[in-house]
Amino acid sequence: MNLIGRSFTNLLFVFLFTLQFVAHAGEPTNLTHSPWNKMVVIGASASGGFVLSEPFGGTNTTKCKLNHYLDAAITAPHAPVKNFATAMLFLSPDAIAAQEIAAATNSRPTLVIGADFLFWFCYGDGPTDADRARHFEAGLKLLERIPCPLVVGDIPDASSATNTGIISIAQVPSETARRAANARLKQWAAARPRVTVVPLAEFMRAVKANAAIKLHNGKLPAGETRALLQADGLHPNPRGAAVLSLGILDALTKTQKRFSAAAVDWKPDEVFQRGIKQSAP
Repeated sequence: MNLIGRSFTNLLFVFLFTLQFVAHAGEPTNLTHSPWNKMVVIGASASGGFVLSEPFGGTNTTKCKLNHYLDAAITAPHAPVKNFATAMLFLSPDAIAAQEIAAATNSRPTLVIGADFLFWFCYGDGPTDADRARHFEAGLKLLERIPCPLVVGDIPDASSATNTGIISIAQVPSETARRAANARLKQWAAARPRVTVVPLAEFMRAVKANAAIKLHNGKLPAGETRALLQADGLHPNPRGAAVLSLGILDALTKTQKRFSAAAVDWKPDEVFQRGIKQSAP
């Protein structure tokens, strides 16, 4: 694709991304004292949904959005989960992530979930490990604007996804840079009691190995978890989105006592079925 073609595509993506903020802008406010009441999702394609055959979105993409499965899993009364995450984050992480943060804070949330928010602050452009470290700090700086409990994912090893072409080798950080980012995230979160780190790297490692995944007091057995990923080797399918949502809530309820595990339905199949129904137009 030539430069003009790429520029047009990028502008079209940004235009479509902005529309989702407009769609949420007029939603009514219904404040209560419940910590579950007003949840917002921010991040990239694993949170906002992505299917390779639908680069501009579609019905299959919608089925992969995390908000549907978070809504389905949380049994406590709450407003519908807003989702400002977008697969377009990779185009301009600094600018688009700042828009997501602004949209989230303007919603006056009681909880913000950014499982893959930091992904493109470690992956993507970065000639050296030092460049990637500086960009990662910029992502953390944006997250400091969140005024409420925050769940953020660590950085997974997605290098095997280069085999499918969904990401390029040049976009993948060195193992040293990725580990350094996760160490920095752990340090950053430790100084902020309202921040929960969800082990996205562990989730991805288990899924790629088709290994067992622990969920609250149960687990998905080995031999069944590779099916949670799409063929691109990077993005969760709808069932994977349901399981990832439960993993996020498991990490949250273990670290933030205001969020009770009793308010979550921990049965993956039931969460998946309800989430799929909620995603229907």
